[in-house]
Amino acid sequence: MARIARLPPDVASRIAAGEVIERPASMLKELLENSLDAGADRISVEATGAGRKSLRVSDNGSGMSPEDCALSLERHATSKIKTLEDLQSLGTFGFRGEALYAVAAVSKLTLTSCLRGAKEGWKVEAKGGKIVSQGPAPAAPGTTILVEDLFFNTPARLKFLKSDAFEKSRLSAVVEEAALANPRVHFSYKSESRMALQFPCEKGADSFTDDLKRIEAVLGRDLAKGLLPVDVERPGIRLRLFLSPPGALAATRGFQYWFINRRPISARILQQALYKGYGEHRSRDKHPVCVAHLELLPENFDVNVHPGKREVRFHSDREMFEVISGLTASALYKSKPAPPITLEPKDSRLAEAPAPYYLGGRSFFPEEQAFKFGSAPAQDFFAPAGAPRWFTPPYRYVGQIEKSYLLFEAAGGLFVLDQHAAAERILFERFLGEIEKGAVRSQKLMLPLPIELPASSVQKVLSQKKRLEALGFAVAPYGKTTLHFTAAPALFHKAKDLKELCQRLLESVEDTLGAAQGVRHDAIATIACKAAVKAHDALGEKEAMKLLEDLKDCADGSCCPHGRRAMLALNRDELARRFQRPGAVPL
Repeated sequence: MARIARLPPDVASRIAAGEVIERPASMLKELLENSLDAGADRISVEATGAGRKSLRVSDNGSGMSPEDCALSLERHATSKIKTLEDLQSLGTFGFRGEALYAVAAVSKLTLTSCLRGAKEGWKVEAKGGKIVSQGPAPAAPGTTILVEDLFFNTPARLKFLKSDAFEKSRLSAVVEEAALANPRVHFSYKSESRMALQFPCEKGADSFTDDLKRIEAVLGRDLAKGLLPVDVERPGIRLRLFLSPPGALAATRGFQYWFINRRPISARILQQALYKGYGEHRSRDKHPVCVAHLELLPENFDVNVHPGKREVRFHSDREMFEVISGLTASALYKSKPAPPITLEPKDSRLAEAPAPYYLGGRSFFPEEQAFKFGSAPAQDFFAPAGAPRWFTPPYRYVGQIEKSYLLFEAAGGLFVLDQHAAAERILFERFLGEIEKGAVRSQKLMLPLPIELPASSVQKVLSQKKRLEALGFAVAPYGKTTLHFTAAPALFHKAKDLKELCQRLLESVEDTLGAAQGVRHDAIATIACKAAVKAHDALGEKEAMKLLEDLKDCADGSCCPHGRRAMLALNRDELARRFQRPGAVPL
């Protein structure tokens, strides 16, 4: 008896649909691309139940004949290609003939369309991929597709969808990407009968002006302000690139958009090239804002990698890497102002006193200069957890090295703290302790802190409002593209650049959080890292002593929460070996 059997058509269709339609957002992407292929310059989207109950996409495109309406719901039926050779010169978004077929296979779909100039339209109704009725319809130009009860026949897929708030944010993100790629198309998006997004058609004097206006409309003024434009054309490639200048980098990598021939894509090689181009202009925890439009000959890239058509392969990865990295570096170099001329004081004692900073509940205003060696009296403290065995009282503060490392003498040896790693560990453990006890102390801000984000990001944050409250943050919407932070954890509310701290927190808000009231280790570590004293911050004697005193109370003072070493030690035996002293323990 044969063990292999052909799958029934309805089972095969649902499996195939699952490769294309993962959630309402992936369905919306396919429908928007069909509208754009039809030449529409006005597209409206309406969703209820985050797209699960219904999703309607209407356009003013070329429309379809009655014959094409029915054929469009069949698998591998498309107007985009005729032969295998057509794949080498593909200039449209859809070409597999799977989009409408896949949507219809897992929903109840109604398609209404009318050719331009026709006196009558056509309407087709399908359920689970099978046409149940069709007939004449009013002659409204363009095409309208209504999808209802998504995944009604695949409940397993339905269970894996996330909350309504999260799915709504994904729908908004799809509309935002389409709007960025097509500034001369009017987009509107209604969610639960309320206008969520609207991007009027941009028809400026040139494409650069249109792109910049649309970028500002989608990303907000804060992210779009000062973007550096790049426009280069070479044989077979044209690149329009908008980059954040070195002084206006974002706290998250979530504001990078890549398009090839107006198609949103993901390509790791392009992101690597972007970061290579920034080089020394970017710190480890900063990320560029980027909107990149590439125009390539169809034969130079392949989007037929996955049914989602987001992944691409290039004919020459090396060439693409060199183009992106080189142009990025060039744009940044041209934008960099000339370095100021400074005169060093003849007397090093005239150096500025260290600026006050905030560290875990107290503000410090040191009276001493950063480099004042040997002035601290011996102190009696217990050794911090993780410290070397030789670290026993008394010890003496020696000074600060490179405004980054704190040097102490103890038991005849040397003890060095990385001030940032140590401060990060202290704040991390204090904050984690408050969370585990369910007693995070929140401090109301004197004035609301506005953070402007794309509408999809605002929705994503609001969907995790309870998790933010567990962290001590209070946030409320202010319009469609702005969040107001009204409170922050008491440990961090005076930290420098609180705005950036909040932005870095938002980077991980989408992730699934674990125990401790839903707060992840790395989310807390990120907050502590931002709030802690930094390398190259000048510290005085009292501040150094306080840092070491607080570190002794930590469960693990040997490293920061990211695993980077917080202390080094050279005991008397090691020093003797290094200097080849008589009686030293041999190496």
